[in-house]
Amino acid sequence: MKEHEEQLVGAICCEKIDSLLQQSDFVMVVVSLTPQTHKLIGKREMELMKPMATLINISRGCCLQMALKRHFYSNLGAVVDQEALVRALQAGVIRAAALDVTYPEPLPRLPSVFSSQKHAHDSAVRVPGALREAQQARRWQRLPPPGFHILDMEDQELPYVLIDCIGGKHGVYEDHVEFLKKHFCLITMKEYLENKKFLGEKITAIYMWYHKPVIDEELLQILPNLKVVANSGVGIDHLDLNLLSSFGVKVSNTPFVASMDTADLGMALMLASARRLVEGYQMAVSPDTEYFPADWLGVEVSGTTLGIIGMGTIGYKVAQRAKAFDMKILYHNRNQRNKEEESAVGAIYCKKIDDLLQQSDFVMLAVTLTPQTHKLIGKRELELMKPTATLINISRGLVVDQDALVEALQNKVIKAAALDVTYPEPLPRDHPLLKMKNVIITPHIGSATKETRRLMMKNMTESIEAALTGLPIPNEVLL
Repeated sequence: MKEHEEQLVGAICCEKIDSLLQQSDFVMVVVSLTPQTHKLIGKREMELMKPMATLINISRGCCLQMALKRHFYSNLGAVVDQEALVRALQAGVIRAAALDVTYPEPLPRLPSVFSSQKHAHDSAVRVPGALREAQQARRWQRLPPPGFHILDMEDQELPYVLIDCIGGKHGVYEDHVEFLKKHFCLITMKEYLENKKFLGEKITAIYMWYHKPVIDEELLQILPNLKVVANSGVGIDHLDLNLLSSFGVKVSNTPFVASMDTADLGMALMLASARRLVEGYQMAVSPDTEYFPADWLGVEVSGTTLGIIGMGTIGYKVAQRAKAFDMKILYHNRNQRNKEEESAVGAIYCKKIDDLLQQSDFVMLAVTLTPQTHKLIGKRELELMKPTATLINISRGLVVDQDALVEALQNKVIKAAALDVTYPEPLPRDHPLLKMKNVIITPHIGSATKETRRLMMKNMTESIEAALTGLPIPNEVLL
């Protein structure tokens, strides 16, 4: 690669493959299959990779004549030593793998590399024409250990902060508790309910994780010294700001820490829908698959038009990523971005949302849920979109009229939808959206990475401490 090309994309050349393997969080293999690259990534190479690394293989096999001539046709696609990969995944040498090529293709159904092994569901994905599906982001949560008790005499001088619970479906993550206990005396809802009279006077802050604990007028009346509610994430539609304000309680959120991860997920949903990743995965691992049909096709993303509705922090980061795909970027927002910001990502402002909808191949929603954005996308808006367009929602479920969306997808008014949010969450198991092949739904995981959730927790801690000491509150939500 030439020096100016390296500078253009910010790439650093590693003369030795070992150096690259040791430093990378994701290793993507994009080589031609030759005698020199045959089983290029084997046991030794995988052992050099980080335990948290993911191996991605989108390499091409060699041509048929070359393969026959060199007597390795049966190993077409074998840039990776698959037996070594299976062992590495089973032993936790690397975290995961995402494969667009295997040998043979398709893999044998029984016994299968992906059928009965533990890593079939945890760490390896084989998808024709696409990259890996999202990992379950909450796998690392654990219940509190036996005998774990939040109240401790050493913590009595610390501010009393109400939380819902530790662990479980909606509780504070156990590995966050040690940090939080250095700053606060944590009170669970169970403990509070058992001793309302004493603890009601003591509690000065609420740490709201996964929209819990629920805050209503009854609770506020029993917490006379409550100063602040620290909310995880960006959305605050579950909070009654006027009610909280009437009790003199301030509110903070974490609008910036989740922006990169949410933008990443928006792009992932767009790519997964366009390249039919979920359908491809199901085909690749199905016990009934005997061959991969040549006419199984998705649509291109590069060079198409992306319309972003809501050009705040998240929307702008989506635009930055879309620029790398050479997409034409349109956006609609309450306020137009300045010319420098538009120029940096090549974005064009659409004052009217209708203009954006009519021109876009992909429409991505990145707005905050407010009375003005409630059912922003309904029957009229869907009918303005191209019949080949895809709707992507990374904001809130109620921004879209779901009944109108179901009707539009059934009648082919639009081509597909990719949703990280729905209403309600989860959807009823018999909901029509769950049965459509042209719909991808993820379980509201825009910010669901270990790193972001930990940073979110620290930001919430800073907001509580600022509020209790009379300092300006970082990311205070104002009416």
